[in-house]
Amino acid sequence: MKNIMVLSALTGVLALTGCTTLKSAVGNDMSGTHDVQATNNNTAPVASKNGVLVDATNQMTLYTYDKDAKNKSDCGTTCQVLWPIFMAPSNAKASGQFAAFKREDGKYQWAMNGKPLYFYANDTKVGDKDGDDKFDVWHVIPTK
Repeated sequence: MKNIMVLSALTGVLALTGCTTLKSAVGNDMSGTHDVQATNNNTAPVASKNGVLVDATNQMTLYTYDKDAKNKSDCGTTCQVLWPIFMAPSNAKASGQFAAFKREDGKYQWAMNGKPLYFYANDTKVGDKDGDDKFDVWHVIPTK
């Protein structure tokens, strides 16, 4: 009975994420975070590359999630396996459109105009945008 309940829960998670296999849900990064540090003045380490917002350190694409509220992430522990948060230091300073907020789990996350920012675990190289429009709720942030 316990195995059936675990299998049912796993199936539910996969169904909610729109994934058919665990590998496509988990991707290559199972940490739920990406270690990207702020700049020397603790402002958001972001840049524009190929017309989208990326982290300035690793040049990886950043995403927003339609189900998030202003300065509140709806992406919990399971979600973070596929969509790692763009972590901020606790002493991060707001700058222009970018500010950090404290998540319910106690971590700090960068946000743009109040929208929490994430990576996509299956983006493995600079320029990847494989998470764009994923499940019709995940989106890259276009830049000018």
